[in-house]
Amino acid sequence: MVAAMTDGNLSPGATQIGDPGGKSDAGVRSIGRAVSILELFDAEHPSRTLREIVSLTGLPKTTVVRVLATLETLDLVADKGESTYGLGTGFLRWVDLARSLWEVSADVRRVMAELVDACGETVNIYVRRDRSRISIAQVEGSSTVRSVVKVGVPYSLMTGAGAKILLSGTPEPVLRALLAQRSDADSEAFRCEVLSINEVGYAVTHGERELGASAVAAPIHGADGRVIAALSASGPTSRFTADRVGTLVDQVTSAAARIEQLGLGNVEAFL
Repeated sequence: MVAAMTDGNLSPGATQIGDPGGKSDAGVRSIGRAVSILELFDAEHPSRTLREIVSLTGLPKTTVVRVLATLETLDLVADKGESTYGLGTGFLRWVDLARSLWEVSADVRRVMAELVDACGETVNIYVRRDRSRISIAQVEGSSTVRSVVKVGVPYSLMTGAGAKILLSGTPEPVLRALLAQRSDADSEAFRCEVLSINEVGYAVTHGERELGASAVAAPIHGADGRVIAALSASGPTSRFTADRVGTLVDQVTSAAARIEQLGLGNVEAFL
């Protein structure tokens, strides 16, 4: 697979595997290019034209064509004709497996549903993956106007109540890297905010991730005491009044404590 996607700018046998700039580096680079192409497909864009892929990745057309050809032989991409591509059948064998590995338990789902019944807002469980946060479970709110995020899609670890909770357990090198990406961030003030959230045990944000959206989040600790996830209730800022936020904090922290007692399920092995 790696050999098939090797860049091609290097002559075979020119360098040994592991040499700087050698085949292994080219292979990793090729895998990165393949992933960057696959990430262009989502619910809003189930298919992409060759021209779109070239434009969005910024890769040379010849490179894109070569990577697409390799992905097609692996059934990870399907050619729909007229230089238009979609995901291939190869992904089908991984869908149920990935869902089963990352799904929270039925008991946890029940607690999330009860929280939605109590507060009416959308409830998510977020985990940190490197420098991003990802929702691995969601129960949509009962109101017509509600906040919904995409499960499995990376979101910023710098904004939002769920992110602030997860940051309390983030290793120092990751935190420094995140702050380096945000030149507009006051690093000392940000660190103080994260420390304060860790001490009080919940976070409340308004309009950080998206204008007009608010959230309340609380930590979910693992058996070893680490913050392994964040339970969040989010919705329109207009409903997150000062009086109601206090009630939401109680509801979310109580639900997070119940989930801690239950355990998230098999997914904890990855956290």
